[in-house]
Amino acid sequence: MSNQRAKRRQVKHFFCPFCETRLWRSGKCRYYIFYRNAKQIRQNLKISAKKASLLANQSSTYLDKNAWIEEFFCSTHGAMWLYISRNQQKLITYRLATREDWLQTNRTPDPTNPNPSISEFSYRISRKSYYRFNQDFLSPKS
Repeated sequence: MSNQRAKRRQVKHFFCPFCETRLWRSGKCRYYIFYRNAKQIRQNLKISAKKASLLANQSSTYLDKNAWIEEFFCSTHGAMWLYISRNQQKLITYRLATREDWLQTNRTPDPTNPNPSISEFSYRISRKSYYRFNQDFLSPKS
């Protein structure tokens, strides 16, 4: 039982880059970063050119299991996507995900565009009902 308690202390907490409040995981999966050529592998993994070319020649893409994009939620700023990376010493660093990070992932939903399978009318109506509910809920009752 003591091992299970020790693992809880090792959980990394993430904080909002704007307001420094704790972020909560949205429960969605991690979207791992991949690299297509030896130059990208060398820059991002910080390894020699020989090792990078060897990794690039083994397959068409290299999947980095130590870097991923994940969605988090801030109570003040709402949903945000973070680029998370883990180094050799198992230390985790994070920052806001950039457009280039999005292009290096596979099957990642684009946060700037709504779901393409939903019609524009349904999307617009769903946003209105959400705001109407929040305004009714937050407004003082007379």
